[in-house]
Amino acid sequence: MRLRGLSRTNMVITSITWMLTIIVPSFILTTLIVVQYPNTASWLWPLVASVQFVGCFIVVLVQFDRRIRKPLEAFQTMLENISEGFMPEDVPEELFRRADPVVSEAYRNVIQINQMMLRNVDHLEKGFEEERLGKLRQIELTQAYGRFVPHEFLDNLGKTSIVDIRLGDHVRTQMTVLFCDIRAFTALSENMSPEETFRFLNAYMSYMEPIVKEHGGFIDKFIGDAIMALFHSPDEAVRAALSMLDQLQEFNISRLDDGSLPIEVGIGINTGTLMLGVVGGKNRMESTVVSDAVNVASRIESMNKVFGSQILISESTQAALDKPELYTLRKFDHVMIEGKSSTISIYEVIRSERRDA
Repeated sequence: MRLRGLSRTNMVITSITWMLTIIVPSFILTTLIVVQYPNTASWLWPLVASVQFVGCFIVVLVQFDRRIRKPLEAFQTMLENISEGFMPEDVPEELFRRADPVVSEAYRNVIQINQMMLRNVDHLEKGFEEERLGKLRQIELTQAYGRFVPHEFLDNLGKTSIVDIRLGDHVRTQMTVLFCDIRAFTALSENMSPEETFRFLNAYMSYMEPIVKEHGGFIDKFIGDAIMALFHSPDEAVRAALSMLDQLQEFNISRLDDGSLPIEVGIGINTGTLMLGVVGGKNRMESTVVSDAVNVASRIESMNKVFGSQILISESTQAALDKPELYTLRKFDHVMIEGKSSTISIYEVIRSERRDA
C-alpha cells in the first residue's frame, strides 16, 4: 500500500511539474503581449488557455504511455511468453526505468516467482528421471538375472525381483519334473574340442529351451548336457517332451547338413511334492529344488537306456494326466530303480503312435 501511494504521488508531482513548465511561461508571455497590445486580450487568452489545456493533456498522455501503457504491454507479453514456456531472465531496465513502481515491482515479482517455480520443476524432473532410471536399471537387472534365475522361480516364491530373494526362501508345492539327457554325450564330446563342445551344447539348448517355455514350464538348471525343467501341469510336461523330440529331428537335420552325426536323447518325467527355494551361503546362493521326486525323475530318465525308449513317465505322472487317452502308453511293472527299496511302475510314451486331441 505504501509503495502504491508513493507511486501515485510521484506521478502527480511529475505531471504538475510538466504542467507548470508549460503554463507558467505561456502565462507570463501572454500577459506581456496583452499589456503591450490590449486589444488582443479578447482572443489571445482563450487561445492560450486552449493551447495550455492541449499541452497538459499531451503531458498526461506521455506520462501514462511511458509509465503505465508500455510497461503493461511488456508485462502482458511476458505473461503470454510464460504461458508458452518462454521465461525472461531479467527485467528490461530501459523500459521500466521510468515506469510506475507498482508495475515494475509486479514484473520483477512475477519473474522471481516463475524462476523459483522453474527451479522446483527442474528438481522434480531430476528426481523423476533418477527414479525412472533406477526402475529401468532394476528391470534390466531382473531381466539379466532372469537368464540365470528363472522369473517363474521368483513367481513361485512370491517375489517380483531378484533383489527380494533371501537365503532360506522356499515354498512347498507339487510340480512335474522333466529330465532330458543326451545319449552317449561323453563319447561324443571326446571327439570335440572344448570350444566345439560349447558351440554344440548352445546350439542344442537353443532348440530345446523354447519348447519348455511354450508349454508353461521353466528350466531350473542345465546339468552338463542334461536339462532339468519344472512344470505345474503333467500334461504340459508330456507335450513338451514330445515337442522336444520333434525339435531334435530338426536339430539332427542341421547336424547332417554340417556333416555331423545325429544324436539321441532320453527323457524322464515324474510328478510329486518338492521344496523349491534358495540355498547357499552369505556370499553365494542359488535356486534349487529339493525332493525325492527330482531324484526319481533323473533315475527314470536313465531307464530309457534299459528299455530302448525315448520318453518314460512315472506312475504318479500318468495318474495326474487330465487326458491320458490322448497318448499311447506302454506300462512296465515292477521296475527297480536306483535309490528305491521297492519297485515302481513306469510308462513309455510312444511318440510314433501319439494321438492329438
